[in-house]
This record gives sequence, C-alpha cells and structure tokens, in this order.
Amino acid sequence: MSETQSNHALLIVDAKGSRKFVLGGLKYTIGRDVSNNIHLHSRFVSRQHALILRVPGSEPGRYLYRIVDGDLSGKPSINGIIINNNQKISSYDLCHGDVITLAPNVTLTYLNNFND
Repeated sequence: MSETQSNHALLIVDAKGSRKFVLGGLKYTIGRDVSNNIHLHSRFVSRQHALILRVPGSEPGRYLYRIVDGDLSGKPSINGIIINNNQKISSYDLCHGDVITLAPNVTLTYLNNFND
C-alpha cells in the first residue's frame, strides 16, 4: 500500500466532545495552548503535552506515526502519556486502535486505514 492510499487519523475526546483529526503531515504538536496543531480542551493537559512525528515504516513508501511525550525542547509533560491503559511512556510507535490517555477525560484513539 502506498502513502497516498494509507489514511491516518486521531479520534479526539476532550471537554469539547469528540472530533476526528486527519494526519498527513510530518509533525504535530499537542496540548492545551492554542498554538498547537492539535489543541485540546482540558486544564489537566500540559500547554505543550506531546508530539506526533511521521517516521518511515518497514516497507518502502509506507510510514507510521510516533507519539513522544513533551514539547519540542524535550521537556516532558506533567501527566505523561498512557497507551492502552499501560504505564507512562516517553515514545511509542502507534498502531491502529491504540488509545492514548493524556489526562482525565482526554483520550486520542489512533486510526489507520479507516474508511469513511
């Protein structure tokens, strides 16, 4: 499957409800500050909570997304990142269906190859 046929998105749930954010770029910032690419509505989310980076996959023409705790300077978030109810992580390569918890009542579900 080529990059153009692969779809990546986040289903975001926060204080403003739920919404889908389609991924296609190289880098996204996540946090409660309005300057982030993915702006979250929760006082428990850090201003710059995490990054999502596009990285090459195992096959030519494919890629995946990696979530990294903290801001662009490497400073970690206050609450951290929990993937699939497991312990806090500093970096993780996302797989379809992964549930990312950033704070109470703030989750991101990673979707890959979805159809609308």
